[in-house]
Amino acid sequence: MLGTTLYEYISILISITLLRLVAPTSFLYLLSCLYTKSFTLNGATPPWIFLLALFESFFYLFVYVPRKKALQKSVYTAPPLNREQREALFLRCSKHISFSVTESTPNKLSSTYPNGWFLTPNPRSTPNARLKRENLIEWILWALFSCNPHEAKDSWKDEIDGYVRQIEGITNVKFENGRDEGMKALRLTLDEVKMVHRPLVWYIIVALVDLITSIKLYTMNFYQYSSPTHPQFFPPRLFSIFSTPSPSVTDHFSYWYRPHKSFDRDPIVFIHGIGIGLHPYIPFLQDLIQLDPDQGILLIELLPVSMHICSSTSIPPRREMLDAIYTTMHSLGISRAVLASHSYGTIIAAHVIRDSQETNHRSNTEPNQTSTESSSPQIRFTSHLLIDPIPILLHLPAVAFNFLYRVPREANEWQLWYFASRDPDVAYTLGRCFFWAEGVLWREDFGVGVDVDMAPNSKRTIKNPHESQPTNQTSKVQFAIILSGKDQIVPAPLVRKYLTGEDEVKERWLSGSNVNSDTDNDNDSNSLEVLYYPTLDHAMVFDTEERRRGMIRILDRFTRLGGRG
Repeated sequence: MLGTTLYEYISILISITLLRLVAPTSFLYLLSCLYTKSFTLNGATPPWIFLLALFESFFYLFVYVPRKKALQKSVYTAPPLNREQREALFLRCSKHISFSVTESTPNKLSSTYPNGWFLTPNPRSTPNARLKRENLIEWILWALFSCNPHEAKDSWKDEIDGYVRQIEGITNVKFENGRDEGMKALRLTLDEVKMVHRPLVWYIIVALVDLITSIKLYTMNFYQYSSPTHPQFFPPRLFSIFSTPSPSVTDHFSYWYRPHKSFDRDPIVFIHGIGIGLHPYIPFLQDLIQLDPDQGILLIELLPVSMHICSSTSIPPRREMLDAIYTTMHSLGISRAVLASHSYGTIIAAHVIRDSQETNHRSNTEPNQTSTESSSPQIRFTSHLLIDPIPILLHLPAVAFNFLYRVPREANEWQLWYFASRDPDVAYTLGRCFFWAEGVLWREDFGVGVDVDMAPNSKRTIKNPHESQPTNQTSKVQFAIILSGKDQIVPAPLVRKYLTGEDEVKERWLSGSNVNSDTDNDNDSNSLEVLYYPTLDHAMVFDTEERRRGMIRILDRFTRLGGRG
């Protein structure tokens, strides 16, 4: 990730401008050729310029334009919540928010709730814009019911009125009846999927980077596996001709695997974030191999968030993705592993964590009943490392605003905007296949207490540690969270305080301990470790060996058999 220097600002703007000028310049060149009746402008340019302009123009007209329209449609629907689940979710969210009446603007996010979820498109032209009752109801319908106002059922009216009254009581503000058209609710899965064209030449660059990454992984003894019926994608993966086709490989993703040979360590499963695939993680993987050359590593590739054009419907639903991961691990002979994930990959990790808790809950409450939800083999993840995690405090507007709605100003924001947020397939994945209620994680999911007292019939997979009853969580499952204090996507300072419960900033925090040193003896009773890098931005922790040292130390401890449960 870039910084915020003037040099980086100028460099990224020049790069983006040049890429965005390719298509209009190509059209202009073709018009000039038509006017002069010459492919080479009467010998002023070489013939290959005409071919490049022709391909770029066709790519824009017959690939980008149709896909821009097609990607507005939603293939998946959000999993429905019943009233008890909605009320429990609302109660939990209301315990960890700051209420106020400050709205967000395109350049600045309001950290308050619920006003932070509303955008004033032009504060100068609408200085008196005010959140009203119908605006609030529109947002509630998206957040808890996943629908538009015209799709609301009459039976929901009393429940929705109850949410409005609770918000009014907490904010001590009586919302006026009606609707203010100057207030726009942030509704990820219902708003327009915004994307920006990238030229054919950009995808050629992506293909070259992918080839370089594949060669590096191959030299590190990773083997690529892909399904014979894997959906089509562009640009083509040049190294895939050397991949190992297998009928057992899922259609949902390809993967790289370094065989597990160690007898005293668990293998590692790694899920990357949004970006240019596995390329930024090569030094991190090299560090892991140096730690133990016999340790197996499984790398799951998510092409829809890797700057590729995919013919499939992006990331599959939660259950399908989980079954695909479990089946893949089973086919490789992996029954237990440590799961490491970064950025968007932590959303998949959240599904894994929640699935494990649901399985444990069923086994404890219904020991003689076999679950029919999934036919996947039983897989155990013994520990979890979440780097720049997206799922924590996901009910706050920061992640949605910073990634999809913010108007960029700094160099790092422009980098995120063009090369990630406005990539067509990334934008589609986040705008049509990302459901916050099923991906959010709470601190009780990490075994460090509970947020609220749940309803008598509600599921609670992890009990308060001060209670005498045993938890339903698998014994000694450990968690580690890596946070970057200057993260431009994740509200890292709030996440740190939420997880630790402390105002004091510590670079290293262990649940049940008071430590701030890498030399501290780790205790198996510590279920959660938080590493906090105050000066780093999103993904910067991977940039240098010194920054990666904390992650490597954690994975060293997590993977050692006998070193922890």
